Amino acid sequence: MGVIFAMNIVVYIIAYVTRLILARTLGPAAYGLFYSVFTFVIFFLFFRDLGLNQALTKYITEFRVLRRYNEIKSAIASMLIFQLASSALFSALFFLLADTLAAHYFRSPAAAPLVRLMALYTLFSIVFIFLKGFFAGFQRFKVFALIDTAKNGIVLLLVLAFFSLNLSVFAPALAYVLAGPLLLITFLPAVMKVYNPFRYKLERFGETAKKLVLFGLPVIMTDIGDKVIGYIDTLMLTSFRSLEEVGIYNVALPSAMALLFFSSSIASVAFPLFAELWTRQDTKRLAGGLRLLHKYTFILAAPVVLTVFAFAAVFLRLFFGEAYVPGAHALQILLIGVLLFIVAGINHSIIAATGNPKAVTKIVFVAAALNIIINFLLIPRFGIEGAALATAASYAAALLLSTAKVTQLIRAPLPWWVWLRTAVAALVFIGGIYSIRSLIRLNPYAEIAASITGALALYLFSIWLFRLIDPKEIRFYLSLVLRRKTVEDGPA
Repeated sequence: MGVIFAMNIVVYIIAYVTRLILARTLGPAAYGLFYSVFTFVIFFLFFRDLGLNQALTKYITEFRVLRRYNEIKSAIASMLIFQLASSALFSALFFLLADTLAAHYFRSPAAAPLVRLMALYTLFSIVFIFLKGFFAGFQRFKVFALIDTAKNGIVLLLVLAFFSLNLSVFAPALAYVLAGPLLLITFLPAVMKVYNPFRYKLERFGETAKKLVLFGLPVIMTDIGDKVIGYIDTLMLTSFRSLEEVGIYNVALPSAMALLFFSSSIASVAFPLFAELWTRQDTKRLAGGLRLLHKYTFILAAPVVLTVFAFAAVFLRLFFGEAYVPGAHALQILLIGVLLFIVAGINHSIIAATGNPKAVTKIVFVAAALNIIINFLLIPRFGIEGAALATAASYAAALLLSTAKVTQLIRAPLPWWVWLRTAVAALVFIGGIYSIRSLIRLNPYAEIAASITGALALYLFSIWLFRLIDPKEIRFYLSLVLRRKTVEDGPA
């Protein structure tokens, strides 16, 4: 798991560098055009996938344990047939509707050839889906961890090569189209080494195909809400506003979402721990672990998120250029939402660990519906700030609903009083940054360093004053979660 964790960091860095290069090279309008087309296609590909990637992983694992190797071939074949059929359908629709979409939705003639290129990506992206499911099913996690890295690395190298040929907005589209075939060439030898399908025959093909579909459909329903929240802003901005605004927003959004790394990292550790404690019905450790996460996640994440908040314009200017600075307010709004969703994401993982994934689905659907409604109300008038408010509001709803649910399941107290004191300390931190910046006159980077240092000192003092950190408490609750023996007494 350490390899996967490390490679995920590398994957994110490569993807972010690619976005940075695209944004600086293309400018907001062309960058917005590409990501409006890309997001449109990716959104519909989610429905094409039918959850079969996860289904393939599940049944390869099951058949491998049972030594039913012929049925592994049936699982792979049925997954590829379903994916090829649905991909061909979507690809044909994108190709035929390209001119209509360019004229009436994207409102740019250059969108038509981009849509047709991405129609090819629809077909070739099957390679990526298959490789992930295949290697996860055979538990070849080192190779699995390399797939995302290889894909993003190939896209980055191809983007640089195509920009050198002056292909402009078509450079990233061609890079994504060619990534699939190049991934297949790269990983096919590893596939054949792990499992050579030519050595086996199809067995119980119809029964196996039915199993994959029946498993995959609930999975896709669980993920729909997350995808709506992730993509609907860009889709609606494309419909109601300019491509330039789409480009600026697609710099602000991934910059804010990067900080959800806090949530995913903690959740990946919390899920198996809470699943085991729930199975053991160890209520004391469950409640103690939840209290620890609810209290200290905000304390640790707040100064990081709020530092980016305070220097949003500086951040965008430094990394993406002056043209993207108008996205600073949207980035700030998104950062507040992300700060809330860091804890909501951990809640979702713990709720799922207790065997209640449907509860997570309901919460995410409510948040997604709220996102759509607010987008319709705010984007036409307020543009990217309206889209950011919609996302932040949906994340706030997810936090409130998930906290109520997880505390109900684990029978832990609601953490509102702790969060209120943490919020006051966070306000002291952000207020300290702005106050110190207004009082000193140094070069910009020295001002940033001095204001962050001073504000952090104020933040730590506030935390101590409000008694938010207690070393004895930390040691006690960590022992509840991590030790195998039951601890009967509370902290002194």
